[in-house]
Amino acid sequence: MKLKLEGIWTPMVTPLKADSAIDLRATRDFVDRLVEGGIDGLFPLGTTGEFALLTPEERSQVVKTVVDAANGRVPVIAGISDPSTGNIVHFASEARDAGADGVIATTPFYYSTTQEGIYQHFKFIAGKIDLPLILYNIPEWTHTFATPKVVGRLAREGLIAGLKYTEYNLLRLLEFLTEVHGRIPVLNGSDAMTFTNLEFGGSGAIMGVSNLAPEMSARLFDEFKRGNLERARELQTKLLPFIQAMGVGEFPAGLKEAMKLSGYDVGGPRDPVPPLLPAERKIVKAILASALVHSDES
Repeated sequence: MKLKLEGIWTPMVTPLKADSAIDLRATRDFVDRLVEGGIDGLFPLGTTGEFALLTPEERSQVVKTVVDAANGRVPVIAGISDPSTGNIVHFASEARDAGADGVIATTPFYYSTTQEGIYQHFKFIAGKIDLPLILYNIPEWTHTFATPKVVGRLAREGLIAGLKYTEYNLLRLLEFLTEVHGRIPVLNGSDAMTFTNLEFGGSGAIMGVSNLAPEMSARLFDEFKRGNLERARELQTKLLPFIQAMGVGEFPAGLKEAMKLSGYDVGGPRDPVPPLLPAERKIVKAILASALVHSDES
């Protein structure tokens, strides 16, 4: 499958059993749920998928399960993020062997580096793998950031196939879109900015909220592509309370609780992420109740 980075992609939650083991059966069922909901692509092992809390063996299991369950219906980009450049290359090799259509990695984290170090990091990875490589900017979590200049340089040299930009900063989003000049697709990861990204020339979004509301998320893009801008704006607004519910507690505990309350139990977060407190669960429940009263997913 030729990788087309467009539309609404889901950074999948990782379903867990009561003992915190990965629930592979639920993972397969969840893939079906998302594909049937109209999602354009799948991204296991992102921030939403708690990749940093999984063992290397578990990460491999998740990618294999998602690729197998997708069965070519939609593309799969596997998360390969790690502080170590060498480990990233290893995870990329496993993703290729599993049949992933591409890989995605954050900027380096934990240890500090420079902008030149970030460039060399991705250049090295790109030279060692034979899958499309997407750069994932999420500075709130990694505390490092590839600037528009570095991303533009990597794009011009053909070293990266796309950018996922997760930050509520319109100025920098516009800088990225301007810098890459359409050379690579830009997908936003800050869910409430999806319509804005599309409006300014972005290719789509990797939306955490699409775990919870895949049909509504997918329709936002579909309506935009059809030129129904007012309907797309309306859907973006209707997604807002679902996005707010995701942010309750320590991520992704709020998202997993919201999914459970919506009838799709994927377990809780893995330690050390705490489950929601009773008061927090009430907040999520109230947000969802209000959202469902004012939304129509027909």
